[in-house]
Amino acid sequence: MVAGADAPTGPVTTSGRAGAEPAQAARVWRRAQTRALEGIAAAAAFPWLEPWAGPRLSALTGAVEQARGTVARCVDPRELLTAACVAALPVPVGLQEGLSECAGSWGVDGEWLLLEAWTRWQSACAEGEAQVANCVRAASAVVYEAFGRRRKGRDEALDSVQRLITASIDQGRRHAAKEHAGPVRLIRMAIPLLEAEPFTGREHDPLTPWQAGVIAVYQSGVDWPAGEVSLAAPRAVADLLLGG
Repeated sequence: MVAGADAPTGPVTTSGRAGAEPAQAARVWRRAQTRALEGIAAAAAFPWLEPWAGPRLSALTGAVEQARGTVARCVDPRELLTAACVAALPVPVGLQEGLSECAGSWGVDGEWLLLEAWTRWQSACAEGEAQVANCVRAASAVVYEAFGRRRKGRDEALDSVQRLITASIDQGRRHAAKEHAGPVRLIRMAIPLLEAEPFTGREHDPLTPWQAGVIAVYQSGVDWPAGEVSLAAPRAVADLLLGG
């Protein structure tokens, strides 16, 4: 991936959600994108096929762009930006202060467990399988794992985790508002192809749901022969995409 220059940003609009379920729409788009890239590479190796392959590849790349538009309408750019800002948050300080209700129940490992819960939530946000507020489930799982079948103190521990994450979400949204008003970053990146597992043939996408959403929403151009896309994204989004 190669970073480019900064450019002024315009207002981000939120499109209406498409009827297709976002994950399914992304799968359709990525399959079509992979087939188009593979077809273009094959045609380049046999240029005499151009009269036959050219119109078909043109139709296929058009279908890819239609599928990308469907994905973009399923994704809220504000959530992409908030997730990027959350992923950049430093580890909260003073975690012990957040353990007033659950320290006794969690014992000496309480501070470490609270940090583990927050870290899992942050990672889930960066993966983008759910909105940042819904990613609290990843943090709650740490509490359930720590308590097992014990119920005493569990609700207090869950409440402490929820308060910590709510404060972090507020912090992430404040950062996102500043990023939204700032410049965008222009980048180019290679388009990863879908991968197939060697024995089952099952498809695997090297892109996380967050990365796929970013490419769908912020794509400004595509170089099919080179297998690259151009993006114009807020700096926090570009930084996570380049670093992630």
